[in-house]
Order: sequence, then C-alpha cells, then structure tokens
Amino acid sequence: MRGLLVSTMFLGLLLSGCGAAETGGAAGPADRGAPTADAGADAVLSPATPGGGANAFNPYLHERLPNTRLMSAEAAQMLGKLGAHTQSIEGEAAYRAHWRQELYPVVFGDPRAPHEILVLLDFSAPQSEKVWQAVVEAGRSLSPQQCKIVVFGNSRENYGTDLLGLAIWISYSRPGQAMPYLSYALERWNAVKAEQKHSGGVKPFTNEYDATAKATDFPIHYGYLTRLRPPVPAKDELAVAKYCYDAGNVNMYQTVQLCRYYGVKSLPAVVADGKVLGQVSARAIVNAVK
Repeated sequence: MRGLLVSTMFLGLLLSGCGAAETGGAAGPADRGAPTADAGADAVLSPATPGGGANAFNPYLHERLPNTRLMSAEAAQMLGKLGAHTQSIEGEAAYRAHWRQELYPVVFGDPRAPHEILVLLDFSAPQSEKVWQAVVEAGRSLSPQQCKIVVFGNSRENYGTDLLGLAIWISYSRPGQAMPYLSYALERWNAVKAEQKHSGGVKPFTNEYDATAKATDFPIHYGYLTRLRPPVPAKDELAVAKYCYDAGNVNMYQTVQLCRYYGVKSLPAVVADGKVLGQVSARAIVNAVK
C-alpha cells in the first residue's frame, strides 16, 4: 500500500511537472508550495545566494535535493497517518545503478568541482543549438577540475526526451563523448526540421521516426550509436533505446525542478553558479564562473 501510494504520488508530480516546462514557463517563488515541518529535510539550500547558488541539485554533494513541490501541512499529516512519507526524486531513482547521472548528468568536468554550469535545453526550440555551441566554446577555456557542465532537458516534442536520455547514457558509458553527441543531435534536429519544411511536411517529433526527412534516414539517436567509440552492438540497441526513454524522463522532472527553483521562464537557458544568464555567449559563461 505504501509503495503504491508513493509511486502514484511521484507519477502525479512528474506529470504535473511536464506540463509546467512544456509551456516554456516556470512557476515563481510564490508557487513553490507551503513549507511543511519537514521542509528543511527536503530542501538543501546553499546560503551563498538567493535560490541556492551552485550545486544545490548536485547528488554527489547532497543526499537530499531541493523540492519545489512541497506538500501542505495538512497533506503531510494525512500522508503520515497512512504510514507513508513525502517522496523525493533521489529516493525514487536510487534503485537504478546510474541514478546520479540521470538526476545530474555531468558531460564535462569533475562532478565535485566547485563551479557549475547548468544547461537547460529544449530540443524543439531551434535556438538550443546556438546556446549549446556557446557552451561547447566556453568549455575549451574551462578547467575540468574547477568547473563542470551539467545538461538537463525538456521538450515540447516528446522525442527530445529520448535524445537527452542518450546523452546521459553516453556520459558514463562513453566518457568524453556526450558533448559531441549533443552537438550532433541538436544540429540534426534543426536540419531535419528544415528539410521537412522544404518538402512541405513538418510534423512534431513525437517518436524517432517523425524525426526523419526521408524514408531511408536513420532516426537521430540510432544513427549515432555506430559513431560512438566503441560503437553500440546491434544486439544492445533496443536496451539502450529503452534506457534513454526512462533516463530522459527522470531528467525531465529535474529540469522542471530547476526551472521553478531558479525562476527560469523559458528554455533553452544557462545557469552559471546559481545565476541565470540573461545573454548566453561563451564569454558570458566563462566570466560567470571565474
């Protein structure tokens, strides 16, 4: 009973979170929920800056992460009477071997590095490619011992979740190859959209085969599996694809949490050491983490 209740509640939060980010909006501080008696246990906040500063969502440094959807005191009391407690995303994901990477996918640098660049992408937003290019350029000037780049994603078109999930898988299965993959995936997304527009058949990328321009095209993520070193064996492709969907959805929930926590109103966005950048450029990113 308790496990079912907690799982059901988590699913409800996940679905409500998807809706918030898909509209491109994020709730402000007034919408973060009424604090409860155990709110302090759910919210690990850095006192350095408003909103928590850097590393507030880093599971390599904190056992409990911020929760922007706190329950009311009445709801918490009712849950306690039922023998359950408020769930946390890290608790729900911890049974998975790579849960930390799903909650906090580090694609560059040491997960415990003091400085932090959070990149929040929406694959369906064409400007995500340009924002990512600025991040890649900034990375060439950053020390991996001093600064990390962490990627989060939500998308108004569902296939973006799978693509972000593959970035997570690559981040630990093929270290050092996640950033080139994201460059490819974002470029290819926009290229396919342009090709479809040219032929008069643009459609939402709901699944992998929507994101093709010709019948002979490989879907974006399947096409990249053979580019990895080592490439993914054909017999493992289905298992990797399934993992991408699951990991992408966990990460999507975290993206919604980050948007609410830092007051991000639309994606793509970059948060450097806890501050949302108004204008994203390589220079702005590097200067923000000096």
